[in-house]
Amino acid sequence: MADKSTSQTLRRGLMVLDLFHGNNREYSVKELTDKMNISSTVTFRLVNTLVESGYLTKNSSNGKYRLGLNAYKLGLYANPNPKLQQVALPFLEKISLATKETVSLNVVDPLTLEGVCIASIESPHDIKFSWPVGLSKPVYRGASRKILLAFMEPSQQEQVFQRAISEGFTDIDQLKADLMEIKENGFAYTEGEVNEGALNVSAPVLSNDGLILAGVSIHCPVYRKNEQTVPTFSRLTMDAAKEIGDIMERNL
Repeated sequence: MADKSTSQTLRRGLMVLDLFHGNNREYSVKELTDKMNISSTVTFRLVNTLVESGYLTKNSSNGKYRLGLNAYKLGLYANPNPKLQQVALPFLEKISLATKETVSLNVVDPLTLEGVCIASIESPHDIKFSWPVGLSKPVYRGASRKILLAFMEPSQQEQVFQRAISEGFTDIDQLKADLMEIKENGFAYTEGEVNEGALNVSAPVLSNDGLILAGVSIHCPVYRKNEQTVPTFSRLTMDAAKEIGDIMERNL
């Protein structure tokens, strides 16, 4: 039974916004109604209110709704660990200057167990891979996400494995082998695993007791790779991640 001191209307509005966390970025009123299991009249009122408030916007080409600018701005303000971002930024800037590639800091969303970007510096190159703040993706694909999964607690890893299976991912044994290799090497490296032509190297920011705090990642096009790229990127990310972790521990 719902707490009588809470607002059912507000709860439903927040549930509408929660639906946009997944891969589907746009919904029609009918699709929202079906997912919410409420009347179309109620859904229509909720959607209109969210549009009026700037949290949803209507795509005029297909009549569907997507997150609006106010939802985006609210997400930027919702940094779960501003201290981590503050500490990491000088190290991200140093890597950016050294590599001229996109650099990012990613953390685990404790509710969805997805990887979320909380800081990013884009490459100055015309051809680059962007990694915007607020980007949220599953942690079982791509080095910047797998580095987080590799150092998660076993119970959280199992939740991710089960979700991956439910989303059609079948090679769990290979994923587990990849995670073991990542822990042994101290960094993750993938090419084209999520985006064709993309290279990604990531290292974990860990607490003294081995808990994952974040991942430091470098993103670049594969065509700029040479024999020194992966060794250099892995060294830069691991060094930065170690220093960020040490500073975070001293400031706890």
